[in-house]
Amino acid sequence: MKPTRFSLTFYTLSALSIMLVLTWAMLSVISFNTAEKDLLDQKGEEGRLLLSSIVLLLPRPLGAPEAGSAAAKYLEHLKADRTFRGFLLVDSSGRDLYALSDSAGGDAFLLGTLRSGRGTFQVSPDGLFGRCYLPVMEQGRAIGAARLTLSLLPERERLKGSRTLFLSYFVLDFLLLLVVGSYLLSTSVVVPIRRLLAATRRIASGDLSGTVDIPGSKEVAELGDAFNTMVVALREKREEVEANVASLNRANREIMEARNEAIRSEKMASVGLLAAGMAHEIGTPLAAIMGYSGILAEELAGDPEKSDYLRRITEESKRIDRIVRGLLDYARPKGAQREEIEVLPLLEKVVELLGAQGALKLLDVTVEVEPTLPRLHADPYQLEQLLINLIMNAKDAMPKGGKLQLKGLRAGGGVAIEVADTGAGMPPEHLSLVFEPFFTTKEPGKGTGLGLAIAARIAESCGGTLTVQSDLGEGSRFRLTLPAEGRG
Repeated sequence: MKPTRFSLTFYTLSALSIMLVLTWAMLSVISFNTAEKDLLDQKGEEGRLLLSSIVLLLPRPLGAPEAGSAAAKYLEHLKADRTFRGFLLVDSSGRDLYALSDSAGGDAFLLGTLRSGRGTFQVSPDGLFGRCYLPVMEQGRAIGAARLTLSLLPERERLKGSRTLFLSYFVLDFLLLLVVGSYLLSTSVVVPIRRLLAATRRIASGDLSGTVDIPGSKEVAELGDAFNTMVVALREKREEVEANVASLNRANREIMEARNEAIRSEKMASVGLLAAGMAHEIGTPLAAIMGYSGILAEELAGDPEKSDYLRRITEESKRIDRIVRGLLDYARPKGAQREEIEVLPLLEKVVELLGAQGALKLLDVTVEVEPTLPRLHADPYQLEQLLINLIMNAKDAMPKGGKLQLKGLRAGGGVAIEVADTGAGMPPEHLSLVFEPFFTTKEPGKGTGLGLAIAARIAESCGGTLTVQSDLGEGSRFRLTLPAEGRG
């Protein structure tokens, strides 16, 4: 007695039905969990933004917002939202400062936020509430912390609606599969399916170059035509996607360049405002110093020693004036007064100038210049200022003394001047920022972050480049490359 056998349509539809149910079950779990996570993440981000706004509006020193203040008005407005459930503010010791529709007393997460100085978002065990925690920072330390409690009922309702809709789509797809599948599998399609399977494997491997010829009934032939159309569409879409990716990469590069240029322009504007203020505040007393120096120089013309002191005062006053003007030139560069300059006298002059001021007394300074080094064609005053900035930067990197090496050497068709120190060096993440205005690793009040920025600007105005190499514990080496005489 032969065993009972069902039709190919039955076998195929049964297998497809089982696969569809299993796939739906797996996808439903993944989709629902993913949707829930996305909604909670979105709610957490919303809570962090709201809490950040509240924290920014809180009074300093930290305390309860006064009636009628911006923070109080914002909280009252937020309280009207149906998802708002409470707000709590504590000081650095965890003591309650202000509570709105929230139970007093900080929880473990609030105290943890005070200790770590980092915000977090937590969902209550029953899943009905979300609590956002954020520290109140001032001068790098947490002076308090805040907690914002929000209802998650709207999100739960959206998840429930999504589940219902997903189930409806599944039932509809399942019924369509049974009806359409029964019709398509009513005739023998084994050979066309095998051909389609082979073509599908080629597509899965990335080969979209060929199509497939499917013989048989009208329906099977249409299936073959649809398959071929899909292959052509996929090929076109892949080419379109590749073109779009390339276009997006170009656009991203352009956006980054525009962003960097915008940041640089903003910093230049800040430097310009600073320079204008300095020129106004320093210019008047500096002019008085230079004027009185001139008067004394006439009266003490017969005293060589005091006349030399007055000459030094006048020269240093002029250098201060050039520094202020150099700041103005950073934001609004002007044409340099170019002259022919020999590298060795330039380096010796700068070293002598700083040595006379006692700036190099703890340093072992060496100056080396290659013989027959070409002369430079640049502004001598700007180069002096550039080298002074580099040397003073090296000095600051060696507070207990060290070796400072100045070199002049050929660099292709131009001239390179190197300033190397044996200081502490810099980490890799700082190398791309050292020439940015106002970037400094020094303690507040010990550096403005303008020295290297001005140096890079001067190098650019002279037609050259300024680069840096540095390793932690091994010192730094700044390299100024300039065109030689006749090449600028």
